[in-house]
Amino acid sequence: MLLGVGCDIVEIVRIKRAMEKESFLRVLSEQERKLFDRIPKERRAEWLAGRFAAKEAVIKAVHKEKSYVLSAVEILADAAGAPTCYIAGLQVEVSISHEKEYAIAYAAAMKE
Repeated sequence: MLLGVGCDIVEIVRIKRAMEKESFLRVLSEQERKLFDRIPKERRAEWLAGRFAAKEAVIKAVHKEKSYVLSAVEILADAAGAPTCYIAGLQVEVSISHEKEYAIAYAAAMKE
């Protein structure tokens, strides 16, 4: 059963500025942080903007069920490289796209 849908768009330059503060990276889970550290520096803002948009989209999609902090929403990649969401007790499909200075994400949450 569909629980909700969410969408978020982020300016990549805004995330780049936020990255200057180490505390901003607290939005990442431990596993996401390990991935982030392996990404070439010139791609980090784009990658993080996509993950941030996806986390925001997921939170919007599940807000009727429960309130989550960004770090509790984990966005990893499956074997094919597609984003996959891990969040306790829910199945959420996500899609991330980048275009020039923006990252956008959609999420559809299902009740298991």
